[in-house]
Amino acid sequence: METYVLVAYTASGIPYPSIRYKLDGLIESLQIMGIEGFGAEFQFFLWDDNTSKYTYGLVNLAAFLANAMVESIQYDSCDENNWQEVAGRYAISNSCGQEGRSYQDEDCGEVFSCKVDPMMEITAVTSANTARAPPPFKCEPGTANAGYWNTATGTEITNSPYSNTAGRTDTEGCCWWGRGALLTKNVCNIGKFNYYLGKGAALGGRKSVYPTIDFCQYPEATCSSAFSEQLRWTMAEFEWAERIQRYNQGGFSYEQELYKFLDGGMVDDSFIASTSRILSLGCHKDDCSTREVRMADERMSNFYLIINDVFDIKSLLPKTPKPTSTETPPPSEAYVPPTTPSPLPLPVLPPSLLQPRPPDTPNPTEAFFITPATDYPTYTPIVELESGASYMKTGLKLMWMFVSLAVSFCQIV
Repeated sequence: METYVLVAYTASGIPYPSIRYKLDGLIESLQIMGIEGFGAEFQFFLWDDNTSKYTYGLVNLAAFLANAMVESIQYDSCDENNWQEVAGRYAISNSCGQEGRSYQDEDCGEVFSCKVDPMMEITAVTSANTARAPPPFKCEPGTANAGYWNTATGTEITNSPYSNTAGRTDTEGCCWWGRGALLTKNVCNIGKFNYYLGKGAALGGRKSVYPTIDFCQYPEATCSSAFSEQLRWTMAEFEWAERIQRYNQGGFSYEQELYKFLDGGMVDDSFIASTSRILSLGCHKDDCSTREVRMADERMSNFYLIINDVFDIKSLLPKTPKPTSTETPPPSEAYVPPTTPSPLPLPVLPPSLLQPRPPDTPNPTEAFFITPATDYPTYTPIVELESGASYMKTGLKLMWMFVSLAVSFCQIV
């Protein structure tokens, strides 16, 4: 896991073990979100206690990690980076939303959504680790106070308001940028996390994992509190469980598609492609949005890397025995039929051989063999004896005795 998944990169592309996303934090968070539960009617799909379904849980985890690698792990960042250029410049007001979005306006009703406080002032604790990257996001009261970042000089221009793609030239109330492994963003998703796991749950008399943290009052707690190592994961796993796993729209059920992907041999690219669209765009069809999934190919490559090389899921699947061939092999000189032949009846000597030798010497010109009784095997003499009949008669007796003994031996064996 640390070698392939939890890997960040320097500005020059050199890989190093992530500082912020560690295996211990991932395991601790999965214990809460996927095994113990957090008081909700849903949780992160692991099915760890079900021997017939846990492989589906591994595929679910692989899809989650594949997207987290793109969103945050590769940058070793907890806060969303300012990545969108506007006419060659990075607007400071991108903290309000990138790709034309307005995070503070993406609500889901009073029960779950955080209330926007225009007086809130927050500065992110992390930013991109590339050379001359824009500074961390921030929000503060005031209007028309946001300039842009000049990458050529590595300085912030503050004396000239500069708008983002949504037309914002300020950062008032813009404190809802993405945080955690999946960059969970907006007043709805952060508000839901507070409702189910934060102070909102405690105030409502429900089980709370972080009863003293009000994520609506201080959303940066995900990245800057004493619980950050765990929170970076739990916030992401909550969003995945609540928004991705429960997605069922337009004939697409994430859970059913998860089953189909594994049962179908794990070769259908549409599963991870649709899943990544649900996370990034909120819909699953390839033409469902005017926006595109950033780094879609990397997400897919990460996914197959994890299921094939890290988890090696195929080796965990039950082995289906190959059907036994019923085809009869072609005969050959050394061929022995596979079935055991029925026991042969013990041969019975002809009566003529069982009678005592007559006192008279037979006429050597007479045929030695006599016609056997009809209930005995028919045979034809190979050669007629003209002389020495007595000698050959004794030899034939010995031959019949040998055959009888041989057949008796086969019956015993």
